[in-house]
Amino acid sequence: MKKVLSIIVTAIIFLVLLAQIDDELSEQAVDLLNRLEADAESESYLYLYGLFAKETDSPESVGKTLLEEYKESITAESYQLVDYPDSDKLPLPKGDAFCRSWEDGCLEYLFSSDIDAKALLSKNKTLMTRSNTFLGFNEYKTLSKPTIREVYPPYQYIAAAERIKVLEAISVYKDGYSKKAIDSLLEQFVKLRKSMELQDNLIGKLVFLMKLSEILDVLSVILSNEDMVAEKIPSLSQSEKSFYMIAAREFGMSYYTLQNLDRNPEFFEMGGNFPRWITRMVYKPNMTTNAVTPIYYRLERLAQLSPSDFAKQSGTEDSVRLSTSKLRNFVGDTLIAISPEFDKYVARFHDFDAKLALFNQVHHLKLELHAMQNPYYGNEKPKEVDGGLCFSGPLEDIRNLRCLRVKI
Repeated sequence: MKKVLSIIVTAIIFLVLLAQIDDELSEQAVDLLNRLEADAESESYLYLYGLFAKETDSPESVGKTLLEEYKESITAESYQLVDYPDSDKLPLPKGDAFCRSWEDGCLEYLFSSDIDAKALLSKNKTLMTRSNTFLGFNEYKTLSKPTIREVYPPYQYIAAAERIKVLEAISVYKDGYSKKAIDSLLEQFVKLRKSMELQDNLIGKLVFLMKLSEILDVLSVILSNEDMVAEKIPSLSQSEKSFYMIAAREFGMSYYTLQNLDRNPEFFEMGGNFPRWITRMVYKPNMTTNAVTPIYYRLERLAQLSPSDFAKQSGTEDSVRLSTSKLRNFVGDTLIAISPEFDKYVARFHDFDAKLALFNQVHHLKLELHAMQNPYYGNEKPKEVDGGLCFSGPLEDIRNLRCLRVKI
C-alpha cells in the first residue's frame, strides 16, 4: 500500500512539474521583438515628447527627463512618476475652431465663421514654431517600451498647430487669394505626409492621417468653389502605408502584458495571493504569445495590399485562426479569444487611398461621376452625401476617410 501511495505521489509531483514547462518563443515572435531597438536614439521623439514645455524650457530636454521618468515607473511598480506640471505647459488651443473635421458641422464652421486666424497665430507663436521644427525632422523612433502604461507624446499639440495653419489658409482664401491658400495647404500636406511615413506607432500614424484627410477636404472645397484644376496627388506609397514597426510595437505591448501575468499572485483577483505554481499550470505566457503572433504578421501584410486586395481579404476566412493547448494552457486559450482586431485601423489607410482617388478624379481629371473608379471595387459612381462624394468600402467609415467634401 505504501509503495502504491509513493508511486501516486511521485506521479502527481511529476505531472505538476511537467505542467510548469512553457514553450520557447517562436522564431516569428522573436523576430517581432528584435525590431524593438532597446538602445535606439531619436532627437525628434524626445522633441515631440516634451513639445508642451514652457517657452523657457527645451522640449528635447523635457522630453528626455519625462522618458526617464516613464522608464523608472515601469521597472519599479511602486515608483511615483513625476510629470511635467500642467501649470508650466504651453496652453493647448481649444474651442469651436478646433472641432473634429469629420464631425457634422465642423468644416462648415471653419469656412463660415469669423475666426481670427491671425490672432491664433500670434497667440500660439511658440507652438507653431515647435510644430514646424518637429515636421522638419527626417527621423523618428519611439523610445518608450510598449506597455499598457505607456505615455504617448502630446500629439494633440501638433494637431492643434496644424489646424491653425488650415484656418490661416481658409482666411487667405476668403480674402481673395485662392492660389496662395492652395499652395500653402499643399505644402502643409507634403510635410505632414512625410511625418506620417516616419511614425512607428499606431496612434501617431492615425493622428497624421486624419490631418491629411482634413487638408484634402479643405483643398477640395476651395478648388470646387474656384473651379480650378489641381495637380495629381500620388496614392500612398508602400512605405507610407507600412505597419512594419507598428506591428512590432503592438506585438510588444501584448508580449509584455502576457509575460507580466506569468505566475502573478494577483492573476485571478486584485490583491490576491494565488500560488504561483498553480497559476503556471493553467497559463503559459510563451504559448499564449506564440498563439497570437500571427495577428501581427497579418496586420503588417494587410497594410501592404492594394485596396482591392484588402477588400477581398478583410473580414473573410483569411482572418487568422488562433489556437493553443486547452489542456496545458487553459487560461491562455481563453485570453487569445479576446485578442485585438486591427483590420479597422489598416482600413483607414486604404480608405484614404480611395479619398485620394476621388480627389484626383474630381479635381485633376474632372471626370463625370459615372466614369469614376473606386480603388476597392473598380467602376463605381460615388454617392453624394451632405456636400461630399463617397466611395463604398469593405468596412465602416466613421471618419469619412472614403468621402471627399466638394462644397459647404
